[in-house]
Amino acid sequence: LLLCFSAITVLEIQAVAAARALFGFFIGIVVDEKQRVSAELRQTLRLAAAGEMAGALAHELNQPLTALSTYGIVCEKLIGQGETGERLREAIHRMVAESSRAADVVRRLRDFFRTGATQLKLVDLDGLLDSALDAFANKARQQGVELVIDVRHRCTILADRLQLEVVLRNLLANAFDAVADCPPGRRRVRVAAQPEAGERVCIRVEDSGHGLSGAAAARLFEAFHSSKASGLGLGLVISRAIVEAHGGHLAAEVADHGVFKIVLPCEGGAVDAS
Repeated sequence: LLLCFSAITVLEIQAVAAARALFGFFIGIVVDEKQRVSAELRQTLRLAAAGEMAGALAHELNQPLTALSTYGIVCEKLIGQGETGERLREAIHRMVAESSRAADVVRRLRDFFRTGATQLKLVDLDGLLDSALDAFANKARQQGVELVIDVRHRCTILADRLQLEVVLRNLLANAFDAVADCPPGRRRVRVAAQPEAGERVCIRVEDSGHGLSGAAAARLFEAFHSSKASGLGLGLVISRAIVEAHGGHLAAEVADHGVFKIVLPCEGGAVDAS
């Protein structure tokens, strides 16, 4: 009986040891698979962010590159006319300035995507809004969109101007897409600025599109969630990251029309518009 009990005990111990070995083996497989999937996900995120960065760069570089081309043509004409004086020097000076601007766009966006770095300076809110809206003036005329600016609060903000322009242009581009299906005469995009409590300013970008439901608003800032067939679903994620890096926040409202709000801290000297 004792021999039988000992034999059973040994068999049980061997079985338990074998089970533990198999369990450890399968755990190892699961961990390896999880690490592989995690690495693939990180790579996918990097590639997607690179694609979003490329889109942002293409948009922001369009204006300085167009200016460079124009000044280059002017220089060719001036040289052809035998010009060697002030007009030629001025055209060359402008080409150098636009080249520096293009390089600055690449460097600042690259730094943010890589490290989240911002280059903060005092920025006039009116100038920031005007610069962002200028890029859409021609598009508004071509598409029959009423583009309205309503600034009721003038102030300065401590900001990386280039990065906030990227955010505003992203929101404006989304607003233009939202009103594209509206009938003529009902396509409207409005940008407004008004004071918020605690020395802050609220910038609202509104459109006459269909607006957002509660479910849509809840998923709006999720990575890779996009209503556009060609969208990566990172534009709003990156925009929110930029705004939060400035000490503010970006949100969408549930409404019967499109409403996005950027709230940013103001510096001293804010003055309500009359």
